Amino acid sequence: MSNQYRLVGLGNSELLSGLSELARQSNVLTAQLLAHLVELEQRMLHLELGFSSLFAYCVDSLGMSEGSAGRRVTAARVCRQFPEVFERVARGELHLCALCALAPHLNSENAAELFETCRGKARRKVEELLAARFPRPDVREQIRRLPVRAQVAAVPAEAQLPPSRASEASPSPPLPAEMTGMQGMQGMQGMQGMQGMQGMQGMQGMQVHSGPVASAVSEPRRRARELEPLSADRFGVHFTADAELRDLIERARALASHRLPNGDLAGLIKLMAARFVRQEEKRRFGIGARPRRVKLQTAPALSAGQEAPPGGVGKRGRYVPVKVRRETHTRDGGQCSFVSADGRRCSARAFLELDHRKPFARQGAPDAPNIRLLCRAHNLLHARNCFGTLHIAAKVAARKRSRSTAIEVG
Repeated sequence: MSNQYRLVGLGNSELLSGLSELARQSNVLTAQLLAHLVELEQRMLHLELGFSSLFAYCVDSLGMSEGSAGRRVTAARVCRQFPEVFERVARGELHLCALCALAPHLNSENAAELFETCRGKARRKVEELLAARFPRPDVREQIRRLPVRAQVAAVPAEAQLPPSRASEASPSPPLPAEMTGMQGMQGMQGMQGMQGMQGMQGMQGMQVHSGPVASAVSEPRRRARELEPLSADRFGVHFTADAELRDLIERARALASHRLPNGDLAGLIKLMAARFVRQEEKRRFGIGARPRRVKLQTAPALSAGQEAPPGGVGKRGRYVPVKVRRETHTRDGGQCSFVSADGRRCSARAFLELDHRKPFARQGAPDAPNIRLLCRAHNLLHARNCFGTLHIAAKVAARKRSRSTAIEVG
């Protein structure tokens, strides 16, 4: 171990002063880090380097954890909108958690007041202040079954009494807030593994145990994740189901009863997901679809020196043939095909779009050599490089206006 990490020889005053100085430097470095992230995103350098988002760049290139990257990206965007926040972060008046909590509520009218109100406050206090100023609706009441320990080392004497007397001798301790089911347990708590998921078993009621079993509820509850690794090939699944989804699941379970006699929920979800994937791959990329019939048109007579229209005979359209979509998807492997200058390929598989290498507006043909898969961010980057940032910004603004008008008319 390096000597710089062995502080046994420091006196108390030196230790405290050094710690204070390091905390001050950490705040300054955090502000500088946020400034660098702001500038990097404005220049869109993360896209040029082959990352589909600033978050992906922070995780994959800078080595941040997902939570750390998420907080810094959110805080950087707050600083970009309100540049005065940089100095507040550098002075230690506002930390990353406070900026993340403030982000959904900030506007030009209340920003200065909220920054001053939350100055120097801990995360929990900031959340309380925001809840008082921006109240949210009550959470849905929910009761879930408490976890039970598999093994108990010793059973106290009062636990051996009859249930009525045991409760008198040793009443059950009050349940902590995180176990009351009033936060973060909005349904399907029984879906935390891929075995024993015979329906929504976590919603069958509450069982309170006294004695050593009850001590299990005092253990801190792990943060729920959508996909929690349980072993090499098993994952716990966490999500919230509303009444409509629950009804759909029960109907699907009934329809699949011949294929899944035991009603296994994991098997049912796998069947439904596989069918959805086949359907969407067929619709979007033509995998498994029949070629579309195209009516042939007679070529018009060309005068002397006149060239045939690009893309073949007939009126040009944005339609990409099924064969081309299927070939493009297979060639690109269902992944964004953008490759940075240093050879790094974008790993995005979500929000994929069919992009023309030579733009459609410049007579680009809808054939396999000219069509490729790009994620939405890199497709937008390609459009900006071809037509300019101002032109694309005007197009995006016009599309948003048309959508808002359509919503108002509807």
